[in-house]
Amino acid sequence: MIVLLSFLLNCSVIFAQQIISTDFETNVAGRAYGLDAWKADNFITETWHNGMDERSMVDDSVSVSGSKSLRITYPVGYSGPQRNGAQVSVVLPGADEYYMSYWLRFSNNFSFKLGGKLPGLAAGALCSGGETCDGTNGFSARFMWQAEGKVILYLYHMDKPGKYGDASKLIFPSGEEVVFEKNTWYHIMQRVKINCSVNNYDGEVECWVNGLPVLLRQGIRFSSEGGKVDRFYFSTFHGGSGPDWAPTETCHIWFDDLIISEHKEDVEVSLR
Repeated sequence: MIVLLSFLLNCSVIFAQQIISTDFETNVAGRAYGLDAWKADNFITETWHNGMDERSMVDDSVSVSGSKSLRITYPVGYSGPQRNGAQVSVVLPGADEYYMSYWLRFSNNFSFKLGGKLPGLAAGALCSGGETCDGTNGFSARFMWQAEGKVILYLYHMDKPGKYGDASKLIFPSGEEVVFEKNTWYHIMQRVKINCSVNNYDGEVECWVNGLPVLLRQGIRFSSEGGKVDRFYFSTFHGGSGPDWAPTETCHIWFDDLIISEHKEDVEVSLR
């Protein structure tokens, strides 16, 4: 019994390799990328979504590879996921650690305003939106663009210092902040490792942009009950909420080559 308990509590338990990905090439251009499209690309999603039917489209006008990408629309004057951008929760087999990556590109007229969310790894009930992360309701490790295109990791974890997400700047090895420019493709890569137990401050988040390391956060508690990394949170919208966050004109972000795996070599990219 002691041996079994030790095995279950050990964070080095090995799970079968999982890798899921899409380059959107098998989807019909001009159509929304709704839950059925995610399923056809071998993703498992929860039954809810925000805006995937109304504000997503498979686009054959721009791409990083092949001829297609996923375009998300951010309507003028609206903020928050109900009327701006799109959200869906992708369910992953639980693991101690996952890597994920995707490419993204902002339209020429993109309105950064005060900021907005970008996808990242997560778990369980996707603790976010000003919630208290108590170790049983999951976590979220999304990114955010800020005013003028500056980028942060926006992290919900058990010991976040305030009501909302814990913000960490992304810094290139040169010392320069990561700042997104419009009409430019960027490769975003992330690793999240769960903490071993409620008393272990050994969770980690690591981030790369265009193959360069830009952040390593250590000493994090995500779970109090032996939870795992088990979600990819495709979450992108202007906000916060309220008119100050809303874009001044309708704009878009394109996403391409989404990959999620337990192994770094599956998701990393050479510098371009």
